[in-house]
Amino acid sequence: MMHRWLSMWRRCYLPDEPNYEYYGARGIRVCQEWIDFRVYYDFWGDPPFEGATIGRIDNDGNYEPGNCEWQTQSQQNNNTRRSRLITWNGKTQSIPDWAAEYNIGSRRLWERLKRGWDMQRALTTPCPKGYAKELEERKSENARLWAIKGHLYGARSRWRRGHRLSLHSQDLLAVEGVELTRNAQLNVAKTKNVYADKQNIKNAITKMRQEGMTIRRISHELNIPKSTVHYFIDSH
Repeated sequence: MMHRWLSMWRRCYLPDEPNYEYYGARGIRVCQEWIDFRVYYDFWGDPPFEGATIGRIDNDGNYEPGNCEWQTQSQQNNNTRRSRLITWNGKTQSIPDWAAEYNIGSRRLWERLKRGWDMQRALTTPCPKGYAKELEERKSENARLWAIKGHLYGARSRWRRGHRLSLHSQDLLAVEGVELTRNAQLNVAKTKNVYADKQNIKNAITKMRQEGMTIRRISHELNIPKSTVHYFIDSH
């Protein structure tokens, strides 16, 4: 519970936290009552079931008693901005939940909908693999690929988050077609003073935001902390 409490505060108030962009930068805050961990723990107690998570009911709301509840991981996944909810016959669920209810593979359901099938046909047409079997095969395949390419996946994740990469990670990504090479990273030292002037930084950040770049990507491109990017955006 201490770990949950600390993680909640970090992603809401620490700009250098990887998930700050999706919480603190969006205005998500923690209520005053939960400043004290003892009050927080007295409110929640211990997790009521294995795998229980504390989730917000309104994904755009704050961490506060009226907007938080114990949830399963599936509920948490459905409450993210990435989750696609579909309403059919007066019922709203995510694609995995619809797939589980009708015992068809969630990927198969997603592919059917992408091809333009209506919900009735997509859910009731027989599927060679049930929901549980497809999920088990996907987990097995993911584990196999991670054992082979885990180091590459980690480097790619750090790059997407705008983190500074080791020379070895740069070379790994270069092989995958990402335009980040050993020489490019070494050249950072030669160009880091280009944005020494505050106005130059501000102009560069403004232009990148207009082009739709994320905070993390801007931080990576300019080789400056995400907190600095937030500072110039807020001041603008």
